[in-house]
Amino acid sequence: MHAYLVAVLVLWGLAPMALASHLHGRWIEPKAPQVPALAPYFVIMSGLVVLGLRLEGPGMLTDGWWPGLVASVPLGYLIGRLAWHTDRRITARLAGRWGAAGRPRAHRASGPGRPVGIAADGKDSREVREAVPSNRWSRTEQARETRVGLWWLVVGAVLEEMVYRGALGHIALRIVPWPLGAMALAAVSVTFALSHLPFGWGQAIAKLPLSVFTLAATLATGSVLAAVIGHTWFNVRVFVHYQTAFGSKTAGRRPR
Repeated sequence: MHAYLVAVLVLWGLAPMALASHLHGRWIEPKAPQVPALAPYFVIMSGLVVLGLRLEGPGMLTDGWWPGLVASVPLGYLIGRLAWHTDRRITARLAGRWGAAGRPRAHRASGPGRPVGIAADGKDSREVREAVPSNRWSRTEQARETRVGLWWLVVGAVLEEMVYRGALGHIALRIVPWPLGAMALAAVSVTFALSHLPFGWGQAIAKLPLSVFTLAATLATGSVLAAVIGHTWFNVRVFVHYQTAFGSKTAGRRPR
């Protein structure tokens, strides 16, 4: 039973945002379009945290080494600032190379295309979209998910660090031999970055430094506290950035 629950934790932890996007597009958005996909995402992540604590115990969050806990506060602040500046540089560079969409320019076929799958059944594009919710968000969906209240971003940072650097990281550290464990830690870091793929490839790539810095801080201090502080500070800066850029356009329309 324990192995089965670990498998559930790992598999669900690999793509919680994709699962939340599917649930949101299928059942929530048609009835409450103002509700962000972060709502089901938080439910899934909270369940993963509870499952992780059930399987790994409080040790997945800290090993109790008090010097590491003390050092986590300034270290978290430093990695948050470093991750933010690195993220902005990568985003700006990719935006200049890929365009404002933040993704590689796709090759366009010159000839006519033949519909396949659901489209081949004669359904129009609206029916196809309703039948298969996309895990890649439109600009309107991206705006809804980024222009949310600050508490959404703070809670998201805490939950993500407890899952990725806490539960999944703790499981990876127990894998032997150590090269396999190191590969598992790297896979967890990449998975965290790819969870931002709905915002575009540029955002997913730009989140790799944050993932690496928080992992390094967790390994150095024996606690996820530095990662939580750094990620929270990073998300606060994201909130301030979007408030500065879009605040006047979204006043009174952000989910609280």
